[in-house]
Amino acid sequence: MPDPAAGSEVSLGGMLAFADQNSPILTVSRSTRSRAEAARVAASILLPTNPEVSVAAGPRFGITGTGVDVDVTLMQQIQIGGERGLRIDAADRLRDLTDAEIEQIRWAVHCDVHAAFHRALVEQERTRLAERVVTFQQEVLRVVERQIAAGEVAPLALRLAQAEVAQAQQVLVAAQQAFLVSRIRLAQLSGWPVATPPMPAGAVDSPRDPPPLERLIAVARERLPSLRAGAARIREAEARSTLADREAWPRPSLGVQYRREGNPTSEGAYDIVMGVVSIPIPSFQLNQGERARARADVTVAEAELDASRRLLDGQIAEARSEVVAAAARTRAYGTEILPRFEENLTLLRRSFELGEIDILALSTGRERFLRIQSDALGAQQDYFVALAGLERVVGVDLWRDDHHEERTP
Repeated sequence: MPDPAAGSEVSLGGMLAFADQNSPILTVSRSTRSRAEAARVAASILLPTNPEVSVAAGPRFGITGTGVDVDVTLMQQIQIGGERGLRIDAADRLRDLTDAEIEQIRWAVHCDVHAAFHRALVEQERTRLAERVVTFQQEVLRVVERQIAAGEVAPLALRLAQAEVAQAQQVLVAAQQAFLVSRIRLAQLSGWPVATPPMPAGAVDSPRDPPPLERLIAVARERLPSLRAGAARIREAEARSTLADREAWPRPSLGVQYRREGNPTSEGAYDIVMGVVSIPIPSFQLNQGERARARADVTVAEAELDASRRLLDGQIAEARSEVVAAAARTRAYGTEILPRFEENLTLLRRSFELGEIDILALSTGRERFLRIQSDALGAQQDYFVALAGLERVVGVDLWRDDHHEERTP
C-alpha cells in the first residue's frame, strides 16, 4: 500500500490498491452494509410482539353483601407460518444484494482510476514535450543571437525567436496545469490527499487489440458485477414477496387467564384459571398492499436484468470497436512519430544553423511537428479511455495491471 506522506511515485497497482481501501465513493458504498446488518437484527427477533397483560377489578353486589372480582389475563401473539425464518432469509438476500452493489461500484472505481492514471501519464508526457520545446526554442534563440552578433541575420529574427520562447513557455505552463489537474482528479477518485496529489510512475503502454467479441461477451455474462447485482436484486425481491405472502396468514395469540370471583356468602371467593386462544379472522386485511409491492419489485428487477443482458452485446461491441480504432491510431503514430520527435527538432535546428531554412520556416516546421506529436498523445489517451470503458462493460481487466504479462479473458 503506497504511503501519501512518502511523496514518491506511485505505480498503477499501488494506486488501484489505495483506491480500493480509501476511495470516498467506496467508503459510502460499504457503509450500506450497516443497513443489511440492521435488517438481520430486526429479522432475528423471536416473537413479533411483546406479551400483553390486562387486569380488571370491580365489586360484586349481592343480596347478602358485596364481594370483589379480579380478572388477570396474559396473552402472547405467535407465528405459525415460519415468518421469522423468511424474514431472516429476506435479510440475508438484502445482504447479498448490498455486497453485489458494493462490488459493482468497486469495479466502476477500479475502471475510473485505471483511466485516470493513464490520463495522468499522457499529461505527464505532454509536459515533458512542452519542456523539450522550451529548451529547443531557447537553443534557437542563442543561435539567432550569435548570428546577429556575426551580422548574418536581421534583428527581426531575434524578436521572432524571443516570441517563440515566450509562446513555448506559455504552452509549458498550460501543460503543467493540465498534468496537475489530472493528478488531482486521480487523488479525488482514490481518496489520496489532494494537497499532495500522486505522481504516476511508469510509461505509457503500447496498444493492443482486445480479445474477440464472442469471448468478451461470454466473460461479461459470467463476471460483470452489474449483472450479478441484477440477479441478486431479483432474489432479494423474491424473498420479500414470499415473506409478504406468508405474513398474510393469521397470527393467533395464546395466553392464560386468572379470575377471582368475590362471593359475599359464607362459601367465600372462587379462583378460576383458564387457557385462552385468540385467532383473528382473515377477512379484510390480507397484507394486500405489501404483497402487491413485492411482486411489482420482482417484475421490475427481472425486466431490468433482462434489458441489461439484451443491451450488453451491443455495449461490448461498441466499446471494443472504439478500442480497436484507438489502438490503430496509436500504432500509426507511435511507430514513426513519437520516437522521432527529438530527432526532428535536432534536424530543424541544424538546418537553421546551416542557413538552409530561415526562422519562419523553422517555426512552421516546429509547430507542425509539435501538433503531430500532440495528436499522437491524444490518440494514446483515447486508447486508454476506450480500454477502461471496455473493461467496465466486460467486468474484468483485459491485461494485468503491471502491464508486463498479457491476460485475456
